[in-house]
Amino acid sequence: MRFSLWTTVATSIALCLVTGCTRPEEKPAATASPKPSPVALQAPAAAEADDGDEILMVWAEAEPDEGPPPLSVQLKADISGGAGERKVKWDFGDGSPASSEVNPTHRYEKAGTFRASVEVSDNSGDSDSDYVDIEVGSE
Repeated sequence: MRFSLWTTVATSIALCLVTGCTRPEEKPAATASPKPSPVALQAPAAAEADDGDEILMVWAEAEPDEGPPPLSVQLKADISGGAGERKVKWDFGDGSPASSEVNPTHRYEKAGTFRASVEVSDNSGDSDSDYVDIEVGSE
């Protein structure tokens, strides 16, 4: 029986050398399917946002946001997205008239905490708002 086992093993080895056998877990290069490239896994180009297709968003900032009166504050509306022309309205929170400037400067004359809020709208009817609190301390 040992003779036939060695004969079978030798025959199998010789056959593999002649035909180019591989181990069972390996696939020959000719039949292996290519791995998908990272580009194939990305979203289609149509899903990318064009100008005007992004959601309208605004962030309010103030510099400084605290100090003694009279306090001169530079307000900033950081705006992204939206479609077409944007309209801006700042409410300074102290009863003074509103401003349509994107980055107005406002002077707070009295002590108190004031909420400066900004609202932005675009041609498509989208809008967003944000605010920043201004702490004007007593002298």
